[in-house]
Amino acid sequence: MKKFWKEDVDKKVHKIMKNIENLRKVLKVSFFLIIVTIGLIFTFPKELKPNEWKLYIVDSYLVTTVGLTIGGALIGIFFGMFLAFLKFLKTNFPIFDMIKEIIIDEYIDIMRGTPMILQLLILSVLIKLFDNYWIAMIALGLNSAAYVAEVVRSGIESIDKGQMEAARATGMPYKMAMNEIIMPQAIKNILPALVNEFITLFKETSVVGYISVVDITMNSNGLQAAYYSVGPILFTGIIYYVSVKIFSFLGRMLEVRLRRND
Repeated sequence: MKKFWKEDVDKKVHKIMKNIENLRKVLKVSFFLIIVTIGLIFTFPKELKPNEWKLYIVDSYLVTTVGLTIGGALIGIFFGMFLAFLKFLKTNFPIFDMIKEIIIDEYIDIMRGTPMILQLLILSVLIKLFDNYWIAMIALGLNSAAYVAEVVRSGIESIDKGQMEAARATGMPYKMAMNEIIMPQAIKNILPALVNEFITLFKETSVVGYISVVDITMNSNGLQAAYYSVGPILFTGIIYYVSVKIFSFLGRMLEVRLRRND
């Protein structure tokens, strides 16, 4: 009798918790929609002409802001993972391994320890082969790589060392053990931090105007000066907010999908 009573209570508690979670989701979405609706009502720049809308949405937002974010993220992920794996890779020359680790650590410290604006300005002076758009993408990617390298390193180190030792004991090469055993587990720990880094990179594109790359922030600043209105700046804030919400949602969906495949 007690067993059936306990099962009945557990089912009711589970149902209540599920209803609370559904209510939380509804309230969260409602709050988001209310903020965006109020923001659009009071900040929508009605004075913009069609050609200005094209420059604002297509050129400044999609091509520059989103384009730089995606390009910088790709550079950051590939180069950052390369640095992380290179740091973990051991050779038969301890002195070489030590020097390699020192160089990688110093690169990471320099990129994380100096402002993004300063890195942009330095690269724009040193590199004359490319347009400032590509220089901005390279700068964003190199900066992001330092953070990605640390994210990947911490994700790999979060996996029990006994798993690597067991794989190596069976005769599995180091590279195969990393690809087949360690990384599939580490990626679940790495993914949320990578999504956060992507969002951070998206917001950091707002500084590329310092090297005359017209992103959505710089464009809205020009529109504010042209129309003597704070509307374009506030509207840009709404666009950033909605964009970050979308990126966060997509990241959570990917994370849930990975966990379901366990």
